[in-house]
Amino acid sequence: MKKIYDDLWQVPLEKRFTTLLSHAYFLKTPDRNVLISHFENQDIAHQLREMGGVDEQYLTHNHEISESLGELRFVLGSKLIGHENIAKFFSGDVAPDRLLEGTGPFAGNDGFQALYTPGHTDNNLCFYYASPTGKNYLFTGDTIYLDNGRFKTLVMTSDGGNRQELVATLRRLRELPVDVILCSVAMGHYEIVEVTQSEWHDLIDEKIWEILD
Repeated sequence: MKKIYDDLWQVPLEKRFTTLLSHAYFLKTPDRNVLISHFENQDIAHQLREMGGVDEQYLTHNHEISESLGELRFVLGSKLIGHENIAKFFSGDVAPDRLLEGTGPFAGNDGFQALYTPGHTDNNLCFYYASPTGKNYLFTGDTIYLDNGRFKTLVMTSDGGNRQELVATLRRLRELPVDVILCSVAMGHYEIVEVTQSEWHDLIDEKIWEILD
């Protein structure tokens, strides 16, 4: 586990779909311990238990569904949460403990927010947290990802993705005060990116222009 800030850790890198580099994140808020995204290495689950356990695991979208979700939930004793549109992608014995219905935002008393952000698929969630460290974290899942050092977007129409919805999502995300961008996946070099508000606006404006061009 790599400590990023006083309340945030990064789960060791894993490969997904043979080419993508994937990270999950462990966040401690005043009210709960949150796991964002998913990982396969069960040894990490025991480390998380030693760090206070996980109350809730949030999936960013259906591409994070795997057979190991049930085992991880059992080891951690956590609740599995996703958007309601993810339900149709589950099969077998594993299903979410809670589905977030509607467009949100879905916020707790601790300020941690799940944001419904369709576009990449029809069930994407991003997560936003104004940390007591003074930095505002945005966990983008696959809505925005890194491709060899450049931020990109991708519409998966086979999973309900839609260009117009992605543009609307990006415009909403643009309004957030963001200091740190944390993607779930990357191709090539992976990094956590700190930005100014001006840089964040320029990044989003560029992504919207690329989609509409």
